[in-house]
Amino acid sequence: MRARTFALVGLVAGVAGAADPAPEFKPFASSAGRYKVLFPGPVKTETTEVKTPAGTATVTLDAVKAGGVTFLVSFVDVPDSVAQQPPGPRLDKVRDAQKGADGAVLADKELTVGDEKYPARDVLVGKPDGTLRVRIVIAGSRLYQVMARGPKEAVTGADADRYFGSFEVTK
Repeated sequence: MRARTFALVGLVAGVAGAADPAPEFKPFASSAGRYKVLFPGPVKTETTEVKTPAGTATVTLDAVKAGGVTFLVSFVDVPDSVAQQPPGPRLDKVRDAQKGADGAVLADKELTVGDEKYPARDVLVGKPDGTLRVRIVIAGSRLYQVMARGPKEAVTGADADRYFGSFEVTK
């Protein structure tokens, strides 16, 4: 019986070891985005035009999918009329947009980012298809969203913490 138990433990350990290896996070710097972060793989960049009350804006998305989690940084430059508004309501608006009609805000924490102390917010949103963790950062007229979407354990785990902690606004 004892030999079977050890064999079973060895089999389970072997299967667990055969799972996807932990992603390897590597530095990524976006000169266009003026930021750097650790991403867990090759980055795919897309741009899209969005209509806003202030006009059309170009949103850039840099993304990596690794281990069932999507890691994404988006940035957009907002008009001066928007950039001059107080950060609190702007952060609220982005948080509420990420929550959408089908989500629930599970956590919401104000913070600052970098030596410049850019206003920011860390938000955790539960959705029917997974969990979204987003750090919203306002740096002058630029709005950043640093996101991880996937199972709650993954987006709140050590790899996600490392990813979020590595984000820096550059010049």
